[in-house]
Amino acid sequence: MKKLMMIACMMLFSTAMFAEQGDMFVGAGLSYGIHTDYKNFGIGVKGQYELLTNLRADAQVDHFFKHDGISMSDINVNLQYVIPATDAINVYPLAGVAFVGHSENSFGFLSEAKVGFNIGAGAELPVNDKWKIFFDAKYQVVEDWGRFIPTLGVLVAL
Repeated sequence: MKKLMMIACMMLFSTAMFAEQGDMFVGAGLSYGIHTDYKNFGIGVKGQYELLTNLRADAQVDHFFKHDGISMSDINVNLQYVIPATDAINVYPLAGVAFVGHSENSFGFLSEAKVGFNIGAGAELPVNDKWKIFFDAKYQVVEDWGRFIPTLGVLVAL
């Protein structure tokens, strides 16, 4: 678990070195992982970096709390294409890579980990120049662990 969190932190903070190239946001969110065999709530941190106009990279690290003896953690790296829908709301499709691990032991160490991909969409509501509220809904396509994950959170500009 420590290695997983270290990798996630490196991914999030590595984008900070390139902040002069585009807008950057960081924040947190609440998620709910839905699988036919298990469902669990999670919390996570997120970072976004604008690569080009309307195209941005998004990195997210989540931990899903133990439910029915299973806890999960994931690292997601996605690309989002922002479509300005109105003056107040932007929508975006997203696609990317997911590194997912689950734990069935009491110490929280990962029992097994797999790599898959994400497909989904989201929307964001700018509150002001610095803050925005986001909602993502993605499906993680991972062998035997595919699941739907909606996330609601806030982001702040750096």
